Amino acid sequence: MLVLALTAVAGASAVAAWMVDRRRCRRRNEQGECGACRISWAETSSGDPYLIHGRLVCEDCAERAKRRMPWELGALAGWVALAAGFTLAGEGLALLLVIPAAMGIATLGAVQLMKLANRNAQRRIAAGEFTGFDALGTEATTDATEALTDGSAV
Repeated sequence: MLVLALTAVAGASAVAAWMVDRRRCRRRNEQGECGACRISWAETSSGDPYLIHGRLVCEDCAERAKRRMPWELGALAGWVALAAGFTLAGEGLALLLVIPAAMGIATLGAVQLMKLANRNAQRRIAAGEFTGFDALGTEATTDATEALTDGSAV
């Protein structure tokens, strides 16, 4: 029972931390800064932002996130193995199957949540609603019209 309680607390803590981080990054993007390191878009090595978990980050932060991903998945696998070991030692064989399955479902849910955040951010960028994108000096259009040099539309 202790393993289930610890798993529930860990899951709730992870969701709360993700929500706080998302809110903080969105506020930084609205101020014209990288969502992770707070560097101004004018100071980045490339002018192209990267979209990770529904937030805009600079090239350096995107590269760090890419390098960190295998370590994060390894840590997740380690926690699943630890939970399975504790379950086998204390609770029995039935929970040994339930805990890893629940962790797998939670991981898939987290990946789907991150994909949803990216899709929503892309939709908001395309509609011109993503205020962080305005700080880059890029115009997002909602239709296929292009502004000519004299300001008229095609």
